[in-house]
Amino acid sequence: MTDEKVEGIIDIEALIMTTLLLMEQDRMATDLPAWLSRFSGLVNHQKLKTMFNAMPDHHRSAILEKLSQSPFRGAPKSIRNIFSLEPASEAVSKTVQMRVPRLNTIENVAEASIMIRNRLQYGTGFRADIIALTHVKGFGMRGTQLAKVLCTNDSTISRILGDLRACRFLDQDNERIGRVEPYPGMFISSQTLWNLCEMIDAAKFSSQELKQGALKNLTLRHDGFGMKVLKGLI
Repeated sequence: MTDEKVEGIIDIEALIMTTLLLMEQDRMATDLPAWLSRFSGLVNHQKLKTMFNAMPDHHRSAILEKLSQSPFRGAPKSIRNIFSLEPASEAVSKTVQMRVPRLNTIENVAEASIMIRNRLQYGTGFRADIIALTHVKGFGMRGTQLAKVLCTNDSTISRILGDLRACRFLDQDNERIGRVEPYPGMFISSQTLWNLCEMIDAAKFSSQELKQGALKNLTLRHDGFGMKVLKGLI
């Protein structure tokens, strides 16, 4: 497991979408739907749907083609509906369910993931995620920036920030009041997903100059994972 206090916070839905983008027909193809079967109540379905719909058409189509032929159809109905997937066969569903008992415990997952821990405390809405991001000093808790990173609208974020200021959880600059356990940034966020799409597209260029030009335009501020991948490409 990634040490978030060293690498940065991992956004749950961004991790799911990144996994779907990169997933091959390996054990992850059964482990992901098994994890979703066990922990779907901790997934922000609206955020997951927004991320998927915001992807470039060709990457979205590639994911759908991959999922239609994979055990991912053994995921819960609420997850399948996001991708308009038919249920898996009984044999595939049994294979997925056999993986569930072998997954890590919720206690260990919560200890490793601040977003999961906050969702257990505050629910699966955006409030829990915003509170998690207050651990990143200087994140810049502007509504528009948070809305973009968390894939929601400005009004939702503005309302939550207003609530957190009113109860003196945040100051008037939207910074956390009091001492807080620091995290270095975000390791995987929605920006990771957009960057990986760009990297995959850039890798198809035959011209090294075009490839380098595309990679130079990436936004890496909230993408520690993408930064590591990029170092391997240039």
